[in-house]
Amino acid sequence: FDGQEFNFPNGFHADAVARWLEEALLSVEISISGEIDAPCARCLKTVNLEISGNLRYLYYLRSAEDGESDEVEEIAEFDDFMPVEVDYFGRVIDIMPQINESVFALLPTKILCKEDCKGLCPNCGKDLNEGSCDCETDDIDPRFLALREFNFN
Repeated sequence: FDGQEFNFPNGFHADAVARWLEEALLSVEISISGEIDAPCARCLKTVNLEISGNLRYLYYLRSAEDGESDEVEEIAEFDDFMPVEVDYFGRVIDIMPQINESVFALLPTKILCKEDCKGLCPNCGKDLNEGSCDCETDDIDPRFLALREFNFN
């Protein structure tokens, strides 16, 4: 997530329920819940957020023929499953990659301590939520500074 750091102070909880839909189609619903600590994208204060949600996966055999594979994709799309291709179905199936994927899918893309967070002063670094700083503010985009010296006559 582009340098975003997430901490799980108490870990997270994952439950999974698996059901055979057909002989070669396994439905797995993964429920995730927990809390995360992460810095605000604007002021860097630590924010604590609850995350929770359910994601559904449809496991199918890699050896499925083209027509069968298309059918699996249609079933997955219709029932809001994310398809997962596997080489074989054994007595045990590793769902850890999908648990990790579910956690990442539930994380917010941008964390703010509050919707109107003012962030930090780009010059002195003061938290502008705690009051203004003494820095001079120049609302001119730095890319246009050269235009100040341009003679329009």
